[in-house]
Amino acid sequence: MKKTLVVSLLWGLVALLPVTGMAEIRLDGYFIAQDTCEAVHSFRNYSNPGNVRLTLDTAYELMSKNKAEASHYRIRVKNATPSERWVEAACGIVLTDCREQGVVVTPSPPDDPDVPPTPAEGPAYLLALSWQPAFCQTHQQKTECQTQTVDRYDANHFTLHGLWPQPQNNIYCSVSNNHKRLDGRKMWDQLPVLAITEETFGNLIETMPGVASYLHRHEWIKHGTCYSSTPEEYFRESIMLADQVNNSVLRDFFAANIGQSVEVSDIKAKFDEAFGAGASSKLKVHCTDGMISELWINLKGEVESDTSFSSLLENAEQAGAGCQNGIIDPVGF
Repeated sequence: MKKTLVVSLLWGLVALLPVTGMAEIRLDGYFIAQDTCEAVHSFRNYSNPGNVRLTLDTAYELMSKNKAEASHYRIRVKNATPSERWVEAACGIVLTDCREQGVVVTPSPPDDPDVPPTPAEGPAYLLALSWQPAFCQTHQQKTECQTQTVDRYDANHFTLHGLWPQPQNNIYCSVSNNHKRLDGRKMWDQLPVLAITEETFGNLIETMPGVASYLHRHEWIKHGTCYSSTPEEYFRESIMLADQVNNSVLRDFFAANIGQSVEVSDIKAKFDEAFGAGASSKLKVHCTDGMISELWINLKGEVESDTSFSSLLENAEQAGAGCQNGIIDPVGF
């Protein structure tokens, strides 16, 4: 009788063990945040001591996943208590080794002589443009934020965050392990100096104020290496695309409403006015702490020095849902 009772108790204890603990698979690498999701201590009850959230485009030490087809990853978040946290798989991308991320090509079926060939749509990109005053509200210690003034370009123009070849795991092409580690740890000042002409670098300083924090070196190492063979081409064409948005009625709308709360539906209406009916379906507006912080724009096609922005929107993927409204933040903390 006693033996039966002990066995029953043991089975009861086993049944109480968390499934995630039994199925957890150890990993070694980085989790790169693509959204500002919660980093919870337990994804069963979503407890989140300290209300910790991920920082966009930041690499976190990867520790494990909850199962083979992961729904959550366990990462280490510095300065959080406790530091080991769980994040949803959809919140970022995983880099578990140092091999170049490849692109799987699906073989095309044999040509049908009676069917005309479909023209290639070209590569896909995501253009990320920031509203710098909003960015600086949450990054006040950065050099470019401490030096921002009301009469500087980035006070009332969109700034270049990056041009990101898609899909989202198309990163770090032919990049050394050492440079990946430096980039993942945000030691961007130790990344190589880039070979960019004086003219392009001058334009980049204006369009990407994050140059002061070596953002351009990070963007080249992570994304630009999968875009072109030279940083000159990558940044020249990125600036060209950002300029087309800044020379549009959308930028005029933002400049005229600084300090005001605006509806994203009005932003999208101006985007359609600038680049054609339906163009705003390729636009996702991000907000941070109630402020409009970034525009994410899906593009598709070959980019040349004279490529029109509208043509790159035609075949681009539809954008996901973003925020509904937000303040167009002025300069100042």
